[in-house]
Parts: sequence; C-alpha cells; structure tokens
Amino acid sequence: MSLRLRLLIVIAAVNVGLLLLVVWAGLETAASGQQVSPAALVDAFRAAQDPEPEALAPTIKYVVRLPRGSEEIEGIWPREAEAEVRRAAQRLAGLVDEGGRVEFDRDGLTRVDPSPTAQWAAAYVAFTEFAREEALQGLRQTYILFSAGTILLIGATFLVLRRLVLRPLEQLAEAARAVAEGKPPPTVPRPKGRDEVANLVDRFNRMAKEVHEYQAHLEERVLDALSRAKAAESRLVRAQLLAATGTLAAGFAHEINNPLGGVLNAIRKLREGDLPPERRSEYFDLAFDGLERMRTIVERMHGLAPRQGEPRDVDVADVCRRAAGLASHRAERRGITLEVVAGPPLTGVIGDPQELTQAILNLLLNAEDAIPEERKGRVRIEARREGEEAVVEVADDGVGMDPETARQCVDLFFTTKPEGTGLGLAIVQFIVTQHGGTLDIRTEKDRGTTVQIRLPLAA
Repeated sequence: MSLRLRLLIVIAAVNVGLLLLVVWAGLETAASGQQVSPAALVDAFRAAQDPEPEALAPTIKYVVRLPRGSEEIEGIWPREAEAEVRRAAQRLAGLVDEGGRVEFDRDGLTRVDPSPTAQWAAAYVAFTEFAREEALQGLRQTYILFSAGTILLIGATFLVLRRLVLRPLEQLAEAARAVAEGKPPPTVPRPKGRDEVANLVDRFNRMAKEVHEYQAHLEERVLDALSRAKAAESRLVRAQLLAATGTLAAGFAHEINNPLGGVLNAIRKLREGDLPPERRSEYFDLAFDGLERMRTIVERMHGLAPRQGEPRDVDVADVCRRAAGLASHRAERRGITLEVVAGPPLTGVIGDPQELTQAILNLLLNAEDAIPEERKGRVRIEARREGEEAVVEVADDGVGMDPETARQCVDLFFTTKPEGTGLGLAIVQFIVTQHGGTLDIRTEKDRGTTVQIRLPLAA
C-alpha cells in the first residue's frame, strides 16, 4: 500500500470519527428531551404568560393555567386533548407549593411562579409534533452541513499534504532510484518554507551531487587500479619466468658440462695429430655429437625467452613436449620417471606459446618437488582433446596436500617450500585465466596430486 493511500485513509478515519462523535452527541442531546426548536420555546413562554392568547401557535398543542387562590383550571385546548389537560392540571396542583421553577422537556414547558402577586400560580404548555419535527429538521441540516464540511476538510487536508509532503517524497524516491542506478541524479525542487521537508530536500540534493562526483572519480580510480594490477601481473609472470630459468640454469650447466668435457677431450686428441684415421673419425663424431647436444640444450633455453607478438594458434601437444624437455634433465638427475603422452598436434587454442610453456613447466617442476628426495617417483603429463576443449593433465605420485593447503595453494605468495616464492601456481592460474581456461587441482595426502588445465578451442 502506497504512502499516499495510507495517509488518505488516516485523514478520512480521523474526520469520520470526529463526525460520528458529533452525531452521537447530537443524538444524546435529542434523547435527553431538548428536541424542540427555539421558536417553539418562545411560543411556549408567551402562551404561559399571556392570559388571553388569541390563538395557539402551530407549535403549541394546548395550554393549562392554574389561577392563584382558585381550584378552577383554565385551559386553551382542542376537545380531543381534554383528558391530557386534566392530568396536566393535577400535576400542576402538586407543584405549586414546591417553589418557583421552569422545566422544559420534549413534551412541553412547566412554569411555577411563587410570587403572591402573580395572576397565575402555574402554567403548562404542551408542544405539537410540528415543534419536534422542526427541531429534528434543524438537527438533520446541521449533520448534513457538518458531513459536507468533513468531506471538504478531508480533500483540502489531502491536497495540502500532497503538495507539502507526498510530492516531494515521490521526487526524492525517483532521484534516489537514479542515484542507485548510477545515473546523474535530477535536482529535486525545493518546497517553499523552512520546514523539515525543505531541509530534507536540500540535504538530499547536496548528497546526490557529492555521490555522483565521487562515483565519477571512483570509476577513474578503478580503471587506473585495474591497469596497474594488469601491469603488476605481467611483471610477476616475467619475474617467475626468470626465477624458473635461474632454477633450471644450474641443471643445464651441469648437463652442458658433460658433453663439453667430451668435446674438449676429443679436440685435444685431434690437436696432437698422431692419431690413426679411424681414431680421428671417432673423435670427430664425439665432438659433433657433443656440440649437437649442447645446441639442443640451448634451443630449449631459448624457448623460454619472452617474445612480444600477437596471440596465435598454439599446438598444445608441442607445448607439453617442450616443457617436458626443459624439465627432463632435473627429473633424470633425481631418478624421476617423466612420462609424456602427447600424440598428434593439438591446435585450436589461441594464445602465447611461451606463456603456456612457462605454466606447464611450473606444474612439472612442482610435481617433481612433491616427490621426496629419498625415493624415486613418477610424473605423467598428457595432452588430449575433450569436446571443444584442450586438456593438459600433470599427475605425480608425491606427498600430496591436505584440504587446507589445497585451498590456499594458488594464493599469491603462499608456499610450503623452505625456499619457495609462492608465485608458481599463482602465475599458472593467471596465465590459464588469461587464455580463457580453468585450473582444477585434485589431491590427497600421501597419494599424489593431479593438476588439470582446460583451454577453450577457437571456433
């Protein structure tokens, strides 16, 4: 129910209640006996005082007089009222000795005069039905006028309240709705005067203006903050890439050192020049194989170098093989079996192959770290297509995670490694999200962990 309707109901109820109260008071007055018109009352006094009335007024039914010092009753009445006159005369006779009085009721007027000089000791004037009907007619007119006035009062009160209260409140509601929707708020017209509604409108207009200005500044600040956040995330990706490259550098140095030693030894023997042809050919083959192996290692490192370019179609299977090649030397050194299941080319993912390689490499390094140093383990990476998605799954048989750790593992700077940075999985999550994909982690304490990346394929 609207405020306007409720207010109208309250006003009507108050005024109708007042009308009923007045009507009830009028009916009580009528029931108490005073139900004749003022003109009938004047006629009754004249008839009681005038000893020789020429004729009865329309409001007088009959008149009874009791002369002083005489028991003879004098009356003016029609013949049909004779019995009533006799009864009235008997009542007057009983009132003469009770002192002066004037009694007035709905049936007539009784006047007793104790003065010894008065011609009449007592008189009684009876009213006709006309006198009572005339009084009721006046009472009806009063009620009709009062009812009309009540209706006009209800309408006038509502119009005044609508202008001073309801209309400003409706305009305030519309303006508040505009503020809630982020639109420029309209200025609410200020009512005349200095009452509470006018003060409320003034304060609302000031508040709405300040909110709109603050909202405009807030949007600018949010856009600026988003821009800074994206820049910071990009720097984190590059930082993590460099950190992972540094971690792998020691392993690559060790792997390069082995073929480098063989190449140097073969060149040293060839330099001496006193080798038979078959031995020279053998040393040349050893040097060539060593250099070829070092070239392969350098190409793997080169694949991690950040490049600027537009997103392009990525072969997810090739990305998995490249990431596995970068992590294989570390796995071999620790005795971990690295199994790669990546069949034919899996194209259709639009993105950056270097960033995807970095994300999958982080997962492989985490899987290797999850396997304790004192035992051999197994890490499996698989690339496959499921419907309209490319799925990359990295599974290990390491120590796994408890539920609390699993809930926090992708949070930025959260780590369980003594020398960890807490960036690995956070960066993986960021890269996967940037490619429109999702990251799902399933783990069980002492049973291993499976991380699944789902990337949408372009239509």
